[in-house]
Order: sequence, then C-alpha cells, then structure tokens
Amino acid sequence: MAFGNVSSASIGYSGSSLRYGLLEIKPVEFKETIKKAGIKFQRIIRRFETFQQPQTYSDIVTFQYEAIFGSIKIPDWFDSSRLVKEFSQRSIENYEKDIEFKKAIEEVKKNKNQIARPLLSFVQFAKARFESEIDNYLEVEADRFLRSNFPLSFYNRLLIFDNTYREFLAVLEEIVRKYEFRARCSRNFEMYKKHVSEMKWAIGPIIDQVDSCFLHYFRLKNYITMWNTTDYTKLSNPEFWDIRKLDSDEFDKIFKEYNNTLMETRNTLLQSNENVLIREPSAIENPTKAVFSKLVTLPSGSLTL
Repeated sequence: MAFGNVSSASIGYSGSSLRYGLLEIKPVEFKETIKKAGIKFQRIIRRFETFQQPQTYSDIVTFQYEAIFGSIKIPDWFDSSRLVKEFSQRSIENYEKDIEFKKAIEEVKKNKNQIARPLLSFVQFAKARFESEIDNYLEVEADRFLRSNFPLSFYNRLLIFDNTYREFLAVLEEIVRKYEFRARCSRNFEMYKKHVSEMKWAIGPIIDQVDSCFLHYFRLKNYITMWNTTDYTKLSNPEFWDIRKLDSDEFDKIFKEYNNTLMETRNTLLQSNENVLIREPSAIENPTKAVFSKLVTLPSGSLTL
C-alpha cells in the first residue's frame, strides 16, 4: 500500500496499514455443521470481525495530510488544501489498486481458509512486502542524493527510518506470534479473547509510535520537496533538492523533531520485546554503505546533476 510517494518503500507502510488487521478487530466464535461420509459433525470456528465502524481509508489519509501540511510553512505558489487533495487522491488511487493488501486484511477478519495463525500471517505478509521493495527504495534514494546538495549525514538519518521500520516489523512479528500461540492454546473462548486483548494492548502503543515517526519523516521530506519545485506534477520527485532554498531555522526545527521522534521510536522498540534484538543506530547495518552500493550500479544516464 502506498501513501502517495512512490519513491519510498517505508511510506508504503505506516502503522495505520497494520492497525486495520491487528487492532480494529474482535474475536468471534460460532459452530458450523459439516457432513463427512454421511455423518454430521460440529466444529468450532474462530475468526475476527471489525468491532466498530472503522474510518474509511480516504478519511485516514486526508487527516494525515491535513496534519502534515498544516504544520509546515507552505510556499506562496502552492495552496495547502490542494496539496492535501493531490496527495490524498494519489494515495487513495494506489490503495484501490492494491488488491493483494485488501485480500490480506479480509483474510484476517474472515479467515475463510481457516489459516492456523491469521494475525501472524498478516504481519509476515507486511514484512515480506517491505523486504521486496527495499532495494528499489535504496536505488531511488541514491539517485535523489546525487540530485541534491544535502550532506550525506542527512540521508543517513533518513535511511535509519527504514531500518527502524524493519525492526518494528520484527518486534511486531514476535509479539503477535507469542500471544496468538497462547490464544490458540486456550481452554475456552474467554481465555482466547483475553490473550487477543493482551496482544492488542502490547502492540497498540508501538503502532502509535511508528505512526508518529512516519508522519515526522514524511513531513520533513515534503517540506524539502515543496520548496524545490513550483509544479504540482513534480511533487513526488523534484529535479533537484537544493538546501539553499530552505529557511534554515524552519528546516532545523523540522529535522530535529523528526530525529527526536526517530530515537523515541527506537527506544520504544527496545523496551517492547526483550527477545528481539534491536540494534543501536551506531550498530545498524550502515545505511550510507547501502546507498553507495546502489550508486555504483545506477546507469549514468539516469542521473540529472
């Protein structure tokens, strides 16, 4: 699922995309009669349903973009309401085309194929998709770096967000695995519901924190983008990122808020699951090295300096 910026794999997964399949659900149980060899049997079916009328995807992304563009200085040549509309519409169009994601959500709630661990399967689906897109993301970011005059250290901090999101998915996977296993081993439905509730209590604050980090990350990138183009059609990929076009105080403020939230998010992950190794930023697989590994493979004709 994309959020209107095809240049970032991480933007494809805010915490909200996982919220649908993990938090806005309730377990239900019912009996089903089946017939085998002429003999009727009853089996107990457990699945998940939406416990309340959720916000539409359109409502969620519109709110997100209103929050982003309402908290930064907009150039005179852009209109904030049109920016919200442009980005929201692009996100909604991408979402509507994402049949695979919609199917994964439906599989969690209805579990028509009686998957043994539907919640874990959903997290693993999100994790697999993220991993499948990360190489393309690094190539795009390498190209963007060469079409800018920002210091490499700045890009390093941006790429740490993607490492953090990968680790978020690892923590989420282990927490969901643990509680869903306990739920499946429950002696009765009341205990089953109890373990599902405990799981939601454990992962809710983590998803909220990742959502906050995502919004700060996206706000930072869009602030830079808006001041480096005058064309609505080039908002997703301006020709050049020029740091000299930014108000230094405003940029420093937005970047500091992003960086602080990034560190808060990593600390949240460190405290969330002692069984999952979360590395400190200094020990992360060097994102700068990853960028340069992509730089040497980019065709020279793909760059505009």
